[in-house]
Amino acid sequence: MTAARPVLDAPGTDGAAASSPRLIPYVPVLLFAPCFIIYAVLFIWPQLSLLATSFVDGNQWSVAHYQRFLGDGYYWELLGRTLFLGVITTVITLVLGLPVAYLLARMQSRWAGFLLVVTTFPLLVSAVVRSFGWMVLFFRDGLVSKLVVALGLASPPFQLMYTMSGVVIALAQVLLPLMVLTLYGVFRSIDRDLELAAMSLGARPSLALWLVTLRLARGGILAGSLLVFSLAISTFATPSLVGGARAHVMSTAIYEQTIELLNWPFAAALSSILLVFVLVLALVYGRVLEGRGQTEARP
Repeated sequence: MTAARPVLDAPGTDGAAASSPRLIPYVPVLLFAPCFIIYAVLFIWPQLSLLATSFVDGNQWSVAHYQRFLGDGYYWELLGRTLFLGVITTVITLVLGLPVAYLLARMQSRWAGFLLVVTTFPLLVSAVVRSFGWMVLFFRDGLVSKLVVALGLASPPFQLMYTMSGVVIALAQVLLPLMVLTLYGVFRSIDRDLELAAMSLGARPSLALWLVTLRLARGGILAGSLLVFSLAISTFATPSLVGGARAHVMSTAIYEQTIELLNWPFAAALSSILLVFVLVLALVYGRVLEGRGQTEARP
């Protein structure tokens, strides 16, 4: 028998083995680079350009546009109306969407998928088209306005068109499918056996839903609420078509300053202020989720 000869390492193998770990940290960076470049070109650079434009007054740098906003009560009222629109729309979609999403997630019928498609079908229709549909219903001779008068809730002539109430109703209908989809995925990820275990220990179904399911779904509820709120305060088509000149919000004011008055720097300032409010809300949302996670992680 021939003794097995030891295999000798090829020259330079030790050097390659020693240097290979150094290349590992660069792999995620190289994989992430295309996404970062696209994100920087399509989002970061436009936002920085928008912010820079807001500080231009004539041919010099100035904060005059922000001073104009801070010193004019009309724009504070406009901002308050916009935030109120976002809050009330978020509350309505949450109240209506949460039970629908829960029932669809817990439904064992073969029709569950079909009902989910029907619920989210409005997402396939443009928000502009849906806003035009609400305009037909909200005019003085529209079905909704006539129904309100027939029920004695208002006296003729009455119409929901060009009112803040009409904008809230139309916008809630536009954004409701997004809330349902978000909560549906959250409820589907929660094991139903947890509710059954709570009920087997003596909890009523409503109490088991409150103590188990909704507590586990808080992150998804906050995420859906943040999504709807951000879209509600920044949407343009529905407030412009349904609200008109009587229900101005920040988005319509930005459009007016940009297209009609050609005051791009002030429009950029309004956009930056609105963006800051959304970012602050997102940071608060992140803090809430982080605090909730630390609280639940404690023994």
